[in-house]
Amino acid sequence: MIKSKKSNNPGLKNQIVNVFTKNGKKCTGEKILLNVSKSLQKSTKKNFQNLVQLAVINSTPAFKLNEQTMKKGKRKSKKIIPSFIIKDSLRIMRALKSLKIIASKDRTHSFYESFGKEILDSSSFKGQSAEQKSKVLNQILLNKRYLAKFRW
Repeated sequence: MIKSKKSNNPGLKNQIVNVFTKNGKKCTGEKILLNVSKSLQKSTKKNFQNLVQLAVINSTPAFKLNEQTMKKGKRKSKKIIPSFIIKDSLRIMRALKSLKIIASKDRTHSFYESFGKEILDSSSFKGQSAEQKSKVLNQILLNKRYLAKFRW
């Protein structure tokens, strides 16, 4: 008897739904995904799935920055420390969360429109999430001395 292996990595659709889930209700995440896909299909003739994959690839960070607050007396200072290479499974979730955060900051349009616009922009490597990725990469490259102590 041959058993089929289930992959531990859920599909991109499930990951998007998980990012948009509110208060443990997946139906809200599914509704958001459905509305975003409809608005993107109305605005462009490109395939929705290909656009989302390109957007995720273009906004996926390889590194992560951690903020560490340091207290000296009454003053607080934030020290940004690069956290090194992120696992593949976490990269996709970070990319989706950054797309969601950038879309939620835009108050001029509805969330569906702004998220669809961000997907279109980042799929062509012009969106704010792609710029944010390049900024993080530049900060990491400026702090190369931390990479010397990283154990490969």
